[in-house]
Amino acid sequence: MDRAIAEVLKAVDAGELRALAIGGRPRRIVRLDAELTKMIPALRSPRGRGFTFLRQSNPAYHQLASWFGPLLHEAVLAFRETEVQKLGPKLMRARRIAQKGDRQKGPRGRPSRMAIVKPVIRNLVAERKWNPTMGMKALTREVNRAGKWVPAVSQDTVTRTLDLLHEQTRDRRFYRVRHRRRPRRRTRPGRGDGSDETEKRFKCRLRSWPN
Repeated sequence: MDRAIAEVLKAVDAGELRALAIGGRPRRIVRLDAELTKMIPALRSPRGRGFTFLRQSNPAYHQLASWFGPLLHEAVLAFRETEVQKLGPKLMRARRIAQKGDRQKGPRGRPSRMAIVKPVIRNLVAERKWNPTMGMKALTREVNRAGKWVPAVSQDTVTRTLDLLHEQTRDRRFYRVRHRRRPRRRTRPGRGDGSDETEKRFKCRLRSWPN
């Protein structure tokens, strides 16, 4: 409740909410200026919120007495319901945005295994259980055999970890040999593909064809 009242008074100071005083005989509704409400400490206090204990020495007393007369203690502070209803969702939206900004974003998806695979690869290389000539399948098999993870570490994870180790250390022991596939050579007509023999048969048929 105290926080809600503080937010309401903050909106009054910002001009987003109009403070009203209702009282007197005949009944009057007077809009209060934000500066005038600041002159009445009990009015802004969460435990006060009224004009009952306003003394004549207060600069705002005579102004309020001219509106409500001697029944000043019966005057109440009020706000328009429609304005409060608009203020509530606005404050809740601002609060959600602030909480979302303060909250640290956690990593999405499955956590990376590179951090736990890296020391395993270091040990395998140091113990000479793997070298760059053995290939990535062999390294992946040795990593899973040493770690016994469930599920098994993928070859892609092992490859990226090995590349990271080589990039960080520049150690040739972590260098990955990249094999490139050679394009298949296309045989020319007449060189072992049978096209020469086919051409001879076709010519023989043309010669034997009746005129």
